[in-house]
Amino acid sequence: MVKASARHILVNTKKECEELKVRIEKGEDFAAVAKKYSQCPSGQDGGALGEFSPGQMVEAFDNVVFSA
Repeated sequence: MVKASARHILVNTKKECEELKVRIEKGEDFAAVAKKYSQCPSGQDGGALGEFSPGQMVEAFDNVVFSA
């Protein structure tokens, strides 16, 4: 069975998302940014969502993760 693992940062606005994305692209540590800014409990684990199979996450997220 196909499995994936992912990390994410959940924020309240698109603006905040874009600002954090730029910081990460410039070299800031993803896990540190997730711990500080993510609104999801996974933020305390650096945004790690663990390993999962298709259908375990919301459809939009699944489509992105399993499209490659």
